[in-house]
Amino acid sequence: MTDDERQDWNERAAELDSTEVADHAYNASLAVLQTLPLGGGVAQLLTDYLPQRKQRRVVAFVQELGREWQAHRDRMDDEFIRSDEFDRLVEDVIDRVQQVRSQEKQAKFAAILAGFATAERPDEAERQRILDTLDNMRPRQMRILTVISETTEPRPDLYAGGVMDTLKWKMPDLDDAVIREEWAELARLGVVGSYPAGTMSAHGAGNLRAHVTPYGWRYLNAIRSSE
Repeated sequence: MTDDERQDWNERAAELDSTEVADHAYNASLAVLQTLPLGGGVAQLLTDYLPQRKQRRVVAFVQELGREWQAHRDRMDDEFIRSDEFDRLVEDVIDRVQQVRSQEKQAKFAAILAGFATAERPDEAERQRILDTLDNMRPRQMRILTVISETTEPRPDLYAGGVMDTLKWKMPDLDDAVIREEWAELARLGVVGSYPAGTMSAHGAGNLRAHVTPYGWRYLNAIRSSE
């Protein structure tokens, strides 16, 4: 992408961010996609495929997709992007995004789709698993998984205890029972191991990151924004 094209994208994105009318924002976002190496095909899919009442939910997704596409451009697999397989993948993601109200989740779908367009993408089975995982993960579970993946130290002055001591320190607004239930759901999705019960050293209680599974790390890498 040339400097002029990048400036054009930035100006269009800024305009989209400041637009108050959702329908206008949606149309502007489609125009943004037309300027990217992504090509007009996806923009046309969005125009033809979405009923008007669903367009409001897709504005944030389209914005984020443009940003993610720019960030990944040097690693894109152009042959794959032109394939029927990628077209099916795009339609699958659009189907899912239409049901999503959370802008955070919409942004994660955009990060996933851009990452799947690169030469380093996972195989088809793994791609579907990652999409299903995000689709099935509720906002509170997303929050808890983030805390688990980013926490390596216990709360101050803890000499021995359980992982709940650390979880409650990080999320004091959530009840113990709620945290346990949500951890169990995350384990069912395969992103963390089973809830570790019992008393342990402060290091063991604080190192929540150690409970993320190998698949959990692949999932987290897939949904991570390039920004």
